[in-house]
Parts: sequence; C-alpha cells; structure tokens
Amino acid sequence: MSHSGADKHVLLTGANGFVASHILSILIDRGYAITATVRSQSKADDIIKTHPSWKQSIEFAIVADFTSEEPFDTIFRNAKNPFDYVVHTASPLKFQAEDIQKEMIEPAEMGTTEILKATQKYGGPSIKRFVLLGSAVSVLNSFEDITKEGKPYTEKDWNPVTAEQAIERHDPVLGYNVSKTRAEAAAWEFIKKNKPGFDLAVINPDIITGPMIHPIDGPGSINQTNHFAVASFIDGTHKQIEGIRFPFYHSVDVRDVARSHVDALTNPAASNQRILLIAGLIAPQIVANTIRENFPQLKYRVPEGNPSQLLPPGVQPTGWDMRVSLDILAKGTKEGRWNYVDVKTSVVDTVKSMLENGVI
Repeated sequence: MSHSGADKHVLLTGANGFVASHILSILIDRGYAITATVRSQSKADDIIKTHPSWKQSIEFAIVADFTSEEPFDTIFRNAKNPFDYVVHTASPLKFQAEDIQKEMIEPAEMGTTEILKATQKYGGPSIKRFVLLGSAVSVLNSFEDITKEGKPYTEKDWNPVTAEQAIERHDPVLGYNVSKTRAEAAAWEFIKKNKPGFDLAVINPDIITGPMIHPIDGPGSINQTNHFAVASFIDGTHKQIEGIRFPFYHSVDVRDVARSHVDALTNPAASNQRILLIAGLIAPQIVANTIRENFPQLKYRVPEGNPSQLLPPGVQPTGWDMRVSLDILAKGTKEGRWNYVDVKTSVVDTVKSMLENGVI
C-alpha cells in the first residue's frame, strides 16, 4: 500500500471548505500535485493567506457554478498534466435555505453528475478513481423511531426520504438528507450506466466535528456541523440542555474524514465501495460534559444539564455495523489498522481551535 503521491495529480473541489482544507493538508504532506477548485479568486487568496506554506503546492481553478459541466470541461482541457484522481467535496450545506429544491437538492445532485461527465469526457485513461464526500444521511433512515434501537445500519442501507417530504415539511435537515442521498445515488447510477475507465469510492461520515484549518473570518466562519454540535453550547444559543435534540447521534473527527479520502485514492479495497465513518456516540449532554470538564474558563457559559444522563430522555439511536468499512479503511493504511480520533478528543480539539481563532 503506497502512501507516496509523487507525480500523481489530484483535482479537489470545494477546496476552502472545512473537510477539504484537511484533505489539502494531507495531499500536500504526501506529495501529490493538486489542482483545487474554489468559487472565486478571493477564496483562493484566503487559503494561501491562512496557509502561506501551501502556495507552491496548489494550482487553483475558479468554478463559480459547480452545477454546470462547462467549468469542469475547461479545467480538464487546461490541465498542464493529466489528472490521476478526483476528490469531490463541493456540496451545499445551508440549513437556512428558502427553496430546498433549488438551493439544496439540485446543486448537490447536478454538481456531482456534471463533474462525473467531465471526468469521463476529458479524463482519459489517466483517471483511476473518483472519491466522493457523501454522508451517513444517505444510509440512515430519516424517519427511524428514535425511541428504540433498530437493526444496525450497514453499507447496503439507503435513506428512503424523498424530496417531496422535505419540501412539504419545509424541513432543511430533511432537504440536506435528500440532497446527499440523491447526489450519491446519481453517482452510482452514472458509473453503472456509463462504465467509465475509473471507479468510484464514496465516503459517508456522520456529524463531522474537529479543528478548523479552513479560512476563518469571525464566528460566521464556523462550519455548520461544528456550530450545531459544539459552538452552540458555548455561544449562548442553548440556555439549557433539556429539550435539545440532535438530528443524528453519531459523529466522526474531520481529520479521519480527510485521511479516509486520501487513503481511498490508492487503496484497492476502496474500489466501488460505500465507506461508513462513525467514531462514536455524540449528544448534547456528552458535548456539554466534555467542554465543562476540559475548559474551566468556559464552564459558566455552558449549561450543565444532567451530567449522568448522556442521551436525551427517550432517545435510543440505531447503531452502525462497521465491520466491512473498518476492514476497507484498515487496508488503506500503512499500518494495516484504522484507529478513530475519539469523540471527546474531537470535541476538545474543536473548542481549542475555536478559541485559537477567536470565534467563541
């Protein structure tokens, strides 16, 4: 299992994002040549301002609209060297959407199919694998009975949620679930129908927490998952723990998400696989306990709740059967084993990162 990316060229989309910034960091460390897409030149400038040492390692490409094939066609045509891999992370995560269909579902689905089309059309024989940042919401059931634990989810499960349900309820969380499910399904359908010369690996993490190394400019720069799962317990959003519910109750650290993407580029076991990323349970009380135990200076800002009751009353989330995914992940490492950053460490490192960036 080679970990050297020497002379291998990766196209990474959405490069200034929370997860993509960590992917960039690992790609650079492993010696890959990188073309990174951002929506504007100012976004590219922000990345280099945040990480000056990355300047010589990244070629930027501007894609203002990733729901159209044209900009990706241009990137492939203009590439100085052919691409070996594509990592697609760009997808809308905007829980304040007014129009769920147009702002969430269509961009996610179209963005995925358009870049796949361009990859097949111009990638040629050099492209070996397309790695897609999916989500565990494509796997779990949005309508599961949260009061009792069901049969553990596996890589074979698909979320039955529909666009009609999300739109009818005007529920952006359901809208996000639909957007990720439809985008992933479209990717598998594309591979099945078009039989391109490259294969597909989809990484499906649950709630992603962890330190932020993307460009930060004030509290609004905190990514959505870190905000609702961690910052909202410090910034006054929640005055008490009682009554707070998470949309999901499992999480994973961003560094593991990034590592899994880069490992998947060259891991034979990842070929045409859905890979689940679940480190452990997360819940409002677990987050509050962790912050209060590790940051005495923040204790007065974090509601205490009931420290001994980790899950909200009546919540028994369905678990995950991780055997297949753990085997694939292990085969992608030098050591032949996969170890997760545990949830408490991830929360602690998230808060440290927020304090360092002055956003809480």
